[in-house]
Amino acid sequence: MKRPWQIWLAFVLCGFFLAAAMGWLTVHALRVDRARSTAQENATLEKNVSLALWRMDTKLAPLIAAEAMRPHELYESFIATTPATKGGPTVDLVPSPLLTSPPENVLLNFQCGTAEDWSSPQAPPAERLEMARSNGMTAAAAATNRAKLSRLANMVDVSKLLQELPKQPLPSSAATQSTQSRADAHVWAMNTPFYDNSAQINAPPADRRADEASVDRPPMAEPAHQTATSGVETIARAANEPREQGPPAQQQLGTSSSDIASRGYRYQQAAEQEFNKQQLGNYSLWEDRAASGSGAIEYVSRPVWIGNELLLARRVDRDGKTFVQGSWLDWLGLKNELLAELADLLPGADLVPVRNESEADPTRMLAGLPVKLVVGEPAAGVHAGSAIDAPLQWALSFGWMALALALGAVALLLRGVMALSERRAAFVSSVTHELRTPLTTFRLYADLLARDMAPTPERRREYLETLRTEAERLTLLVENVLAYARLERGRTPQRTVRITPAALIDRLEPRLAERAAQAGMTLARNVDESSVDRTINIDVGVVEQIMFNLVDNAAKYAARAADRRIVLSTASDGKFVALTIRDYGPGFSSTAHASRSAPFSKSAEQAAESAPGVGLGLALCRRLAKEVGGRLDVSGCEGELGAVVTLRLPVD
Repeated sequence: MKRPWQIWLAFVLCGFFLAAAMGWLTVHALRVDRARSTAQENATLEKNVSLALWRMDTKLAPLIAAEAMRPHELYESFIATTPATKGGPTVDLVPSPLLTSPPENVLLNFQCGTAEDWSSPQAPPAERLEMARSNGMTAAAAATNRAKLSRLANMVDVSKLLQELPKQPLPSSAATQSTQSRADAHVWAMNTPFYDNSAQINAPPADRRADEASVDRPPMAEPAHQTATSGVETIARAANEPREQGPPAQQQLGTSSSDIASRGYRYQQAAEQEFNKQQLGNYSLWEDRAASGSGAIEYVSRPVWIGNELLLARRVDRDGKTFVQGSWLDWLGLKNELLAELADLLPGADLVPVRNESEADPTRMLAGLPVKLVVGEPAAGVHAGSAIDAPLQWALSFGWMALALALGAVALLLRGVMALSERRAAFVSSVTHELRTPLTTFRLYADLLARDMAPTPERRREYLETLRTEAERLTLLVENVLAYARLERGRTPQRTVRITPAALIDRLEPRLAERAAQAGMTLARNVDESSVDRTINIDVGVVEQIMFNLVDNAAKYAARAADRRIVLSTASDGKFVALTIRDYGPGFSSTAHASRSAPFSKSAEQAAESAPGVGLGLALCRRLAKEVGGRLDVSGCEGELGAVVTLRLPVD
């Protein structure tokens, strides 16, 4: 084939473009899948964050509601009450429920009016210390609480703290000042915020705010921070809607507004429960307030960071003075408990204070405290989408392997086609050469005989013998080509007979000896006695064609050898009978190459340099040997000249 490099260049270019297209597809698919995986991981993270915030706010709601709704009288170590069984102005001192120990996750409950006027129900004054001891307080506990109170007083600037606290009264205080019943106060509590976390900037949607603007509400003081709206305040407004709609907690978590509203609803529920609890548990306080016409007003509570300490504080107006009441929260203990709630969701998470409201991310903040959730790495479930990449990676890997296999198969096919094309071109050249030589001889001697130009009868017989030899040469060439064509079409030998090796040699010897004689050589016969009685079931015509081709090759290539013998021998080889042809010519240049030589692999130039032929002999013999169930082995003679070709046939 002319210019094969052009074909290979075209193949390489096509392979390059296919690989480039596959590479682009791979990069694009991985980019899209990575984006999908990232989006899925982010969605999983947001879901876990929402669930984590929900759990923490659920845990915080009772604590904050209890502290925010606590009556102001309980911040005294002992409460002055008027027993119903006594007449006159008799007053009893009742220990505060907060006397012996603060609530869970609270370091200290406190009350202050000025920088020097600090008190705590857990740190009774000296004149009440004996009474406190009689009610279960130890001297050590009282001393510890006084130390805590002193430390807190040194940390807090009361005037600045008052500026940060809202001026929105609690519903219980408003109900006390009015003539409404406690049942009306309960309804009011359901619709009024009890707690203001100004760090929460999660305002409800605009359409929700527009709807709520038309709802009639009891009058209340304006909040100090109009720009900040807590999740609890939002859900408190929503409480005016029909209760059949269900709490926002029943909505699907994930969106910012519904999630915040759902968590805020927890605080509203806790506020309602705490309101009822305070009314039932402190009935005498309510009666005393109603009887005395107390003008104390309790305001909405707000969490405030003082350094690294967290306070839950509120205003209280009483007797013409303004006090600050609140709880010093145990932030470290509370933080550990909150993080334990989300250990299975976000094991590497942390809770950090929020001090700048404008920079707060509402989707990461608690609804009850000015604290934001910081997601650590790795977060549980965030990398769950990485396994989703596996099918795509497998598909791309299979795609690349398929492309590589396809290119390899095409390359092998192209190589085979080019090699076959080259062999066929060589075959055409060789056949043309092989046909031209005898045809030229035919024309020459036929013309001499036709013109009766033979000078003697001996010359005439010589001319006729030459014509016969060339005719046999043409016949052998045509038979070999036709035999190979039959094998290519899948036709197998049909006429099989049972015969012994000796009988087979007797049948083949005359023709083989004649071919050797034509080359001026002799055929020597060597039959092994061990193989005489063994029988083989073969197509004699096929075996004869194989042996004739082998003798023909020996006659061609060993014609100039000093030893002009061609040895035909038989031997027993286990389950086979071996028929061997040996000559004493130059032998094969490479026995491995001779064993793998392709049909039609000899060109006219090679035939001219070595011996006539089309390169079909050994290839045809191998195929024919395989068709009769045998095999053909090619070898050299160790230390000697010559070639050895053995046909092994299975014993019947």
